[in-house]
Amino acid sequence: MHRDDHTGSDAAAAGGPATGELGGESTRAVYRDLLRFGPRSRSELSQRLRMSAPTVTRVTRDLLERELLHPLTAVPRAKGRPHEPLDVEENRGPRFIGVKVTADEVHAVVTTVRASVLEELVLPLESTVPDRLQETILVAVEAMIGAHPNVVGIGVGLGGLVAERRTVLSSHLLGWRQPVELAAALEERVSVPVVVENDLVAMVDGLHWFGIGRAYDSFAVLTVGAGVGIATVIDGRVIRGHHHMAGLTGRFPVGAGPEGAPVAIRELASTAAVVRRARDQGVLGPAEGIEQLRGLIGGGDPGALVVATEMARVLAAAAVGLVAVIDPEAIVLGGENVDLVRAAAPAFEDTLRQGSARAQRAPVVRTLSGDFDEWARGVAVIAIQEFAGAEI
Repeated sequence: MHRDDHTGSDAAAAGGPATGELGGESTRAVYRDLLRFGPRSRSELSQRLRMSAPTVTRVTRDLLERELLHPLTAVPRAKGRPHEPLDVEENRGPRFIGVKVTADEVHAVVTTVRASVLEELVLPLESTVPDRLQETILVAVEAMIGAHPNVVGIGVGLGGLVAERRTVLSSHLLGWRQPVELAAALEERVSVPVVVENDLVAMVDGLHWFGIGRAYDSFAVLTVGAGVGIATVIDGRVIRGHHHMAGLTGRFPVGAGPEGAPVAIRELASTAAVVRRARDQGVLGPAEGIEQLRGLIGGGDPGALVVATEMARVLAAAAVGLVAVIDPEAIVLGGENVDLVRAAAPAFEDTLRQGSARAQRAPVVRTLSGDFDEWARGVAVIAIQEFAGAEI
């Protein structure tokens, strides 16, 4: 049972911004339920959330007055008063910024509270030194806040280990070997709460809350690019692990070396590994890279297609292991090199089917676009979760 609490108007009276602070537990629970699952009447909210009718009435009245909710057309019933569904106010509601950091660019988006993208901005990253990177992020963030004054939360996602959604402990991608208090540094310049998360974890949260993952209680995500990431949602919860490193190390074993040592997926499917194999097989020259390989695949080069097929089969081997252990409803493929997997179709699907138990051979395989804006949208979701008071 949710306890009664002070509403957002009480918080505003005490000095907090009404649009930036939802209020207490009951207020957040009502808002979060409508946000994720769509319109409901007050009586439905009371039943779903095991909350007293007077509390629901008071909370929804406050959220309506603050224009965070809006009523929909009443639905007549055979008996009793018509149902009046309520929904979150998306068009005029709060805005959120998601920032995806790569080794050479900053991708930023502004979204609604349901993570619908309103504006995108890409800036080159001249240096990954923490101070320089922070300045680049701030250029994007301050420009977007200027154009969208109702921004109430900012999310930043990058490849690395992150503690408490505040501190980057390390990032091989960015060359950070010492902790960086990224959230605190950004908050010193903008009067908006900032949360930081590993980019794969953030994207999976986005898929789970508002993306294709909403359709499944359990699914696995494999992303392939500069690194290889694996993430899982089991029974509606993102699995983070004891050290919050689940799937982030690239060490998922997909074979064994000559002396029996495990061969990690990153050694076979990362960009560097794929390019190295293409050079070894004479498909690429010594100075050529992934873009040249992509062009050869697009032109139907047989050797390039063999390299793509080998990568697809390695990813499928990892997927076979995930299916055996967690039995997901769906496998989602993403990352900047996912187009190579598509080009090698149906190698991934065939290998997955051949390696899975008969009763588990029907997981849905979904493919993301591979665009970084999709990642930035996921990062915006972690700011939305913070605003809505979600448990992580």
